[in-house]
Amino acid sequence: MLTFLALTAYAQHDYSAEAKSRLQLDFDLDQVEAELSQPARARPSAAEAYHDPYAPPPPPAEPRLPLEPNSTLRSVTVFADRALVTREQDLDVKQGTHTVVFEGLPHGIRSEGLSGLVVSGGARIVGVELVSPTSEVAEDARFEAIRTEALAITKQLGEVRDRIEALLGQRAYLRFTLLAQRGEGASQPPLSEVRGTLAYVGEAEADLARKLREEEESAKELGEKLRPLLVKMKNPVATGRVAKVEVEAKGGKATVGLRYQVDGAGWTPAYNARLLPDEKVEIEYFGVVHQDTGEAWTDAELSLSTANAASSATLPALTPWYLGRDDTTISLDTGALVAPVANDAGPKESGLVSSELTAKIEGAGAVVFAIQGKRTIAGDGSSQRLTVGRQTFTAVLDYATVPKLVPEVHRRASIRYDGKIPLFPGDLSTFVAGDYLGKGSTTAVVPGEALRLSFGADDRLKVTRQLVTRRQEFIGAGQKTTRYTFHFRIVVANWSGETRRVELRDQLPISELDKVSVKSLAMTEGATEVPGAGPGIYRWDLEIPDGQEKTVDLEFQVTAPTEVAYDALRSMQLLF
Repeated sequence: MLTFLALTAYAQHDYSAEAKSRLQLDFDLDQVEAELSQPARARPSAAEAYHDPYAPPPPPAEPRLPLEPNSTLRSVTVFADRALVTREQDLDVKQGTHTVVFEGLPHGIRSEGLSGLVVSGGARIVGVELVSPTSEVAEDARFEAIRTEALAITKQLGEVRDRIEALLGQRAYLRFTLLAQRGEGASQPPLSEVRGTLAYVGEAEADLARKLREEEESAKELGEKLRPLLVKMKNPVATGRVAKVEVEAKGGKATVGLRYQVDGAGWTPAYNARLLPDEKVEIEYFGVVHQDTGEAWTDAELSLSTANAASSATLPALTPWYLGRDDTTISLDTGALVAPVANDAGPKESGLVSSELTAKIEGAGAVVFAIQGKRTIAGDGSSQRLTVGRQTFTAVLDYATVPKLVPEVHRRASIRYDGKIPLFPGDLSTFVAGDYLGKGSTTAVVPGEALRLSFGADDRLKVTRQLVTRRQEFIGAGQKTTRYTFHFRIVVANWSGETRRVELRDQLPISELDKVSVKSLAMTEGATEVPGAGPGIYRWDLEIPDGQEKTVDLEFQVTAPTEVAYDALRSMQLLF
């Protein structure tokens, strides 16, 4: 009975289906082979998928393939929101008009600004065209070569499937044929025969398993080769856009270039500001380049431009400028780590000590940094930080504290920025010698302007702010009015080893509540209101010798009706 069931299972098993599943293909092999075997036909139109013939096409339904350029990347100029790329091809042609085809261009290529150029040789540009992906292109030799290659791979996959099916049948026959030969009621074989049979079966099973693994690995490799070919046949721009340059050549060798703008790229300025021990400030300049165009910029001549490539070439017209309206914002204090200051705040003479710019400065109007050497930037969206150079300036150090907000004394360096290039808005990291302090941002600073940089807290100077007294009095008829008197004391101590000048800022409260008044009673001499900071904000300039401290006292009264006094003082952050 056991032998009959085994033979029945062997006969009924679908080895073809199992072989097909072992190929692990995500498409039907027979269907693909039938389509590829049809007579040559026109390439499928992508008109339904793309509407604007000059806009970058949307991602295809199939996975986008790596670009396959047939030209050499020569140079890239990166703007804030795009890049200008130049590619070249070498020709050796007869006299006459020829079409130079640039394939494998990035999908984000723009039609505006597309131009051809003659790099060398006797030729002139007749016209440039970005081939529309919507047009129905007749099947050419390249397309036919793809189809032929794909068909050959499908035939190889079919042969692999047949071999896998045969191996599966052999394994099943090996497992069940001995049972079928013995038949029912046969006597038990001797032990030596059993051992020999098991050894043979084991070796045969191992050999079949090895061959199955080899065939499955071969199927995997063939499937990986076939998939991109199928994508190319369905999507004409799967491996990049195509541009054509018409040239009129005198004959012989020539080099023709194509220049185009592409989205998906940009750069931002970044800086390191380092406070040196000899009261100098070193500023390092970087350009942080990123691009996810899909086009690898390999060994390219790279430049970073501050020009706004997106701006119109037409002079815009002014519109009325209304102060106080929501669409106009005027900032009196940028709050950035780098901010221009009054011209008398920095050194009187030029602050530039040394300039070491590794990038060549080019351009008139907009600044262009030509990076030295050839650079490679991956097209996967990752960023690369490129060095532009460094400059060193003499500085005037001072210290500042706002103890009501933070109990720290901060270092500041004022310099006259006589640098070779402007500072553009960007990220800035600050250091004291080799110690990293933090990260902030810069505003725009032009050469000749004075600016101030913050270099964090100096632990050698200490500041404390404490409430010395808070007195409550009930005054007036029926004691319906409450008067609070506050006395704050601020102490700044210097243990730096040198006399330090510290700017201290504090404030008096300003009442905007009905029947609540504020009166200043006493304030340490030397207080001045800070221009542009708003009402009630004062500063003291303290000269503190080493090992000594200076004290600033601030005393004021707040008077309010008794029934609202508590809530009023809480709203003014005077009761906690």
